[in-house]
Amino acid sequence: MKDKEIELKFKITNDQRQRIIQDLEKIAEKKGTSHQIDTYYIPNFREFEKDGKTIECVRIRETHKGAVLCYKHIHYEAQVYCDEYETKVESKEQIEKILFALGFSVQMVIDKTRESWEYKNFEFDFDTVKNLGELMEVELESEDASAEEIYEWVSKYGLSEKDVTYEGIQLLMKKAMGEV
Repeated sequence: MKDKEIELKFKITNDQRQRIIQDLEKIAEKKGTSHQIDTYYIPNFREFEKDGKTIECVRIRETHKGAVLCYKHIHYEAQVYCDEYETKVESKEQIEKILFALGFSVQMVIDKTRESWEYKNFEFDFDTVKNLGELMEVELESEDASAEEIYEWVSKYGLSEKDVTYEGIQLLMKKAMGEV
């Protein structure tokens, strides 16, 4: 797995989701569907959000395959990309004890179903998020990748740069729940 990726997140309608998946069924490989419980943690000693954007996050994702600890640092330069580090964890409870001892607390828990597809260097993740709705993440895995390649692909579905949300899922969820 690469530690650097270009990933854009779009808030989409169910109709857009269905149209895109219909096209992917013809050209792409379905990687699977999974139920995911994401627990996000925030430190009590610094901010992970700036100007309404998530700049860092720590998450434990639980699926039927086990748990994975992830740290992301999102860069908002000329091209948005993030450093991402993941590792499987043997015990979520022990990792939580470590995080709590280091001054982290649970920010929120997000319950979602994810359907994943691969096409060339693209990965498409369609999330149905409880209490939030539909999201699509498009990730481009290539050393010389650019966001323009993603915009070109999604433009046929009426999506463009203006439809990208740079708010982390945590901020989107806070808005949906009326907390922001």
